[in-house]
Formats: sequence, C-alpha cells, structure tokens
Amino acid sequence: MIESPFTIRNLARFVARNRNDDTSDTKTVYESAASEILKKIDAKTVFTDAIDSFPINNKTVLTYTTEDAKVASKLIIRNLELNARIKQPNRSEIIAALISSLQDGTPYRAHKYDIKSFYESINRATILTMLENESLCSLKTLNLIKTLFHALDIKDIKGLPRGLDISAYLSEIYLRHFDTKLRRLEHVNFYARFVDDIIILTSNDQTDEITKYVKNFLSDDLTLHDTGKRSDIQIKKSELPSQSKKTREHFELLNYLGYEFKIFNTYLPNSDFRTKRKVEIEISTNKIKKIKSRLFSSLLSYCSSDKNPDDFNLLEKRLKTLTGNYEINSSGTNIIIKTGIYFNYHHRTPKKNCRLSELDRTFKRALFSQTHPLFNRLSAALMPHEKRKLSGFSFVKGYSDVTYYSFSYQELSKIRMHWNK
Repeated sequence: MIESPFTIRNLARFVARNRNDDTSDTKTVYESAASEILKKIDAKTVFTDAIDSFPINNKTVLTYTTEDAKVASKLIIRNLELNARIKQPNRSEIIAALISSLQDGTPYRAHKYDIKSFYESINRATILTMLENESLCSLKTLNLIKTLFHALDIKDIKGLPRGLDISAYLSEIYLRHFDTKLRRLEHVNFYARFVDDIIILTSNDQTDEITKYVKNFLSDDLTLHDTGKRSDIQIKKSELPSQSKKTREHFELLNYLGYEFKIFNTYLPNSDFRTKRKVEIEISTNKIKKIKSRLFSSLLSYCSSDKNPDDFNLLEKRLKTLTGNYEINSSGTNIIIKTGIYFNYHHRTPKKNCRLSELDRTFKRALFSQTHPLFNRLSAALMPHEKRKLSGFSFVKGYSDVTYYSFSYQELSKIRMHWNK
C-alpha cells in the first residue's frame, strides 16, 4: 500500500506548505509543530474543538479552526490520492469532452440529473465500510478519518460537511461504483458527473429506462431532483444546411455546469477532420444572473459604506474579480487553479453581441443612468472621476485580453463577503 507516512518529517512538509506565508520559520519550527500534530493524531484529538460552522444560503458550512486539523485533513487527502487513486473531476475537461460528444451528427438523447442535498445525504458509515473492505487506505488513515467523523458526530453534522476540503474526495469514493455502472451501460455514449450534476448522452430513446438505471444504481440515501434541475432532450440526426431554403436552423438547448449549449440539426461548415454537428456555447442565463447579482451587491455595498478611499478600493477589487481573472489554491492541496471570467467560460463560442456585452451594458447603465431608481442611487453615490475610473472595467475586455489580477486569501475573503452563492 502506497501512502504518505505518519512521521514528523512528513508532517513538517505539510505544515510548511500550509503556512506558505514567507516567514522565517525554520525546519526545527516546522518539525516541532509536526510533533504536536502527530501526538494529537495518536491521541485521536486532532479534530477536537477544531471545527467551526457558519450558514451560507441556508446551508451549514464548516471550516477548520486550527493548523493541526488542516494538516491532518491534507494528510488524509494525500493518502486517498495515492492509494485510492481519487482525484477531483476537472470541470474544463468535462466540458471539452461533452462538446466533442454533442457534435456527433447521429441522433441521441441528452439526460441531465441533479442529486438532492448531495453532501448532507451521504452515509458516512458506508464510506468507512468501502474504505476498509476495498483496502483504499491504511488502518492509520482509516482511524484518522474515523476521528474526524467522531468530531462531526459531536457537532451533530449529517453526511459530509460542506466547506471541508476532504468532503469532495470522500464523496468521489462514495459514488465510484455508481459512475462505473452507468459508464458500462451498452447504450451510453457519454457520461460525466461533476459533484452532484450528472450528464448522460445515450442512443437509447427510452427516457424512462435510463432514469430507472440512474435511480437503481444510486445509493438508497441519495435521491434525484424530480423537477427543475432535470432535463431530457432529443437530438435528431444532423443534415447539411440547405442552400435553397432560407429556413431558420432548428436547435435544442442544454444547460450544464454554467454553460448553455445550442445543439443544431445542421453540420458545421468547413469541419477540419470529420463532419461535426453545429454546437454553439454561451454562458448560461443563470450564471449571468448570478454575476449581475454580485455586481449590484458590490455597488450597493459601496453606497451603504462611508465612501472613504478604502471602501472605493474594495469596490475596485470586487469589480476586478468579476470582470477579470485570478488564482486560488485548490482545497486541500497546493495546486493553483486559475479562475475568472475567461478561465471559467473559455469554452464559449466567440460572438460580437454576446452575454458578456450584455453585462457591460448593464454595468454602464448602473454607473451613468439617471432614470432608473436603483441605478440613479448608484450613480449619485459616485463622483464623476470615480465613474470614469470604474467604467474602465469591462467583462468583454477582461475575457478577450485575459486580464489578470493578484489577490491574497484575506483579500478574497473580504471581496466575497455578502455575495450571494
């Protein structure tokens, strides 16, 4: 069994990576901290009084309050990666593969499902059984996970807690057999799952049959949303675009992971290697609404502030995160993730009059309109020179130029404060 060892030397590396603050801490300091963490792991107290909770959008979110707990959690994650070969699904890779499958000219059906209350419904006892029976980690790592679960029991937290880095990895273990069974179905041409969002492309036109399989393979503790977040779309065989008829091209709409896919019944002109179905990709309307909500929240927050230089500086930083791009650390690892208006939506089809242009027009109206009651209030709160400065921010430009900014963890926490979702 390949695992990251429970030793002072190894834990000292995790401590050093966790601090990552350019301090003058020496190897001796790291090893001293690691020694204390190892003692707490052995005593099964490393997660005791080390977890705090707070509400976000009617959901309970947890966070570690001690370095000891953070390091112990990262050790678990590393060992799950090494031995259970668990890795987090990559949203961009899923979208790229989905686009390729959607471009197939043959008829197919696209089925989308969403698991209800995903993290909260996962059975922790089942996870422990899977880890033990399938030898997915060592006894030491299993006991450390049990220590964490005991701490969650004390706080009466159900399922896997949102906010803790380890939850994403354990949920992948929980659904690994579910994923495998669906991929192996004879009529499934494409399958992907990103956390609780499932997409399946099938040649089978019997919708009830694929839904039956999904429900049967799913754990008894998990259920699907029956309405709203579920969709079933039938895509007909593609045809060559008619030159004689000036008829409007027919298309079906599919929304998945923040993108809206227009799937046409005609082929792409000038396909390179093989004839492909025409598919246009845009940011979904729900994501546009979310961005607008954050935009207005940022502007209104400034209106309600003292409007001093620090408040204006915070407004600028919020606009930079909305219209630009930046880096964040992947939860539980040292992997740097690029995020922002380009990196989150770089698969979209470039267009002149697009939803990014719509965002820019909304932003400019918010700054300069004197007729709309809300926009008028926003406009009155800003001095002319401040409006001119803010008007330099652009969603279109931030996307096309891949405008890049740098923020500390503390800055990002303050920037995101009061944002919904």
